[in-house]
Amino acid sequence: MHPVIGITCSLTATPIDGTTFFLERNIIARDYARAIEHAGGAPILLPHSEDLACIQQYLRVVDGLLLSGGGDIDPLRFGQEPHQNIGSVDPVRDEMELQLTQKALAADLPIFALCRGIQVLSIAAGGTIYQDIASELPQPTLRHSQKGAGWYASHTIDLLPDSRLHQITGSITTRVNSFHHQAVRDAGEGFIVTARAKDGVIEAIENPTHRFAVGVQWHPEMMWERHPEAVNLFAAFVKACR
Repeated sequence: MHPVIGITCSLTATPIDGTTFFLERNIIARDYARAIEHAGGAPILLPHSEDLACIQQYLRVVDGLLLSGGGDIDPLRFGQEPHQNIGSVDPVRDEMELQLTQKALAADLPIFALCRGIQVLSIAAGGTIYQDIASELPQPTLRHSQKGAGWYASHTIDLLPDSRLHQITGSITTRVNSFHHQAVRDAGEGFIVTARAKDGVIEAIENPTHRFAVGVQWHPEMMWERHPEAVNLFAAFVKACR
């Protein structure tokens, strides 16, 4: 049996022609499911819900949780007022994902968190994030929102020796893609920083006491067909879910 991996979704709203109504859809890039399938997992999508009982049922069904990328997180969730460069926020998604993550951490359910997901993971454990790294970091930053193809590894990161991430990739340095303007500021309780970009921006965190609780700031689901390190990340996650 393949382990069942629950993948969180984004929300889009499009106007219905000739009306004042909007059609809301939960959406997710197909890359996430394809990467999980390739690693031997069975992906299912987790639609947005405000029903706590439904959220708890999600966790009873899945063997692992993948927190996907997407829009910005409401800064009021981590005790800050909105920065002038904050993007669109989705309070329903924020609440659901924070509930899912906190309960998954408490149950030691494997979690793999990508891009926005690493920020959710940190906030769920009491951490904070930069709302806009280009204006909030004291030094100039690298380009963290690349213009190249999604699979292209646009900058280098340094990995913490002997971390889980180092063990999975087999290297203390690698290259990653980059599509973000926010990043973890303070890792949540129990988490350690396991990778940074050359400008100091946090690129990965993990909780060494959990079966698998790893967050990365990049998008390995876009890279796995061309980069073995991305394949290894998904393989390690799915293995932990068995």
